[in-house]
Amino acid sequence: MSTHQRTQGYVPGAWGSTLPPAAPALPFGTAGHAGVGATGWGAAQALETARAAAAAPTAPPASYSTSFVPPPPPSAPAPAPTAREPERAVREPERVVREHERAASERRKRLRTVVFPQSAIQRFLSIASANTARNLETCGLLLGREIVRAGRYVVETLLIPKQHATSDTCTMDEEEAVLSFTEARGLITLGWIHTHPSQSCFMSSVDLHTHASFQRMLPESFAVVCAPKSDPTFGIFRLTDPPGLHTVLQCTEKQAFHPHPDVPIYTDADKGHVLIRDAPLEIADLR
Repeated sequence: MSTHQRTQGYVPGAWGSTLPPAAPALPFGTAGHAGVGATGWGAAQALETARAAAAAPTAPPASYSTSFVPPPPPSAPAPAPTAREPERAVREPERVVREHERAASERRKRLRTVVFPQSAIQRFLSIASANTARNLETCGLLLGREIVRAGRYVVETLLIPKQHATSDTCTMDEEEAVLSFTEARGLITLGWIHTHPSQSCFMSSVDLHTHASFQRMLPESFAVVCAPKSDPTFGIFRLTDPPGLHTVLQCTEKQAFHPHPDVPIYTDADKGHVLIRDAPLEIADLR
């Protein structure tokens, strides 16, 4: 485990093994598209991302971060207990914790399999190679559909949006083009992928906040980090839930790079609900 992973709250896939078994992967082919459901909130999801990106304040770049999707706004702090309510002051935090654990348990029960084409990482690295050689990050969106009959999702399209980047940041441009693309095809965002051209394979604090906005909208969302100059060269991650998603969503730190509480924040998605399979993949490069 790298220092970066450890300081950002990474735990190996054993944490993810507490999730219920993922649904078995069915044979994927032309027949597998029967029963495809284009979920209606896909367009709203992309629109929320685009609007949040336009409204987000500019943050100072971290030494290794990806400003791809902005973090959601922090929740309002709980009101301070008054002297008249000594019992509630003690019991309220316990009730909040119990409610959070109950909701998280329900989310775990509903976690569905996501089929991720095994060619996606190498094809993305090939697309990103020119930027990687110049020590610039590259980012992309993983789009797909819900296979209603099978109760699973499948990634069908790797979308490379217009973007600008530095050695440790990557920002999507012209979000309207992404929204138009997803709406026209009835696709939903299942995850995202980006490179660390000269860093190791881990989720920075900015990456964690980025992914929290994905996972808040779809619990099955996952993040792929490609580090071609490191070993391992890639990782497929998700926030633990609990406690990672709640911890990051409640974080109010304004610095781009910052530590989080010493709890398991993120783990390997491909040890749980993400299945890497030989499946078709479309590439759409909007740059």
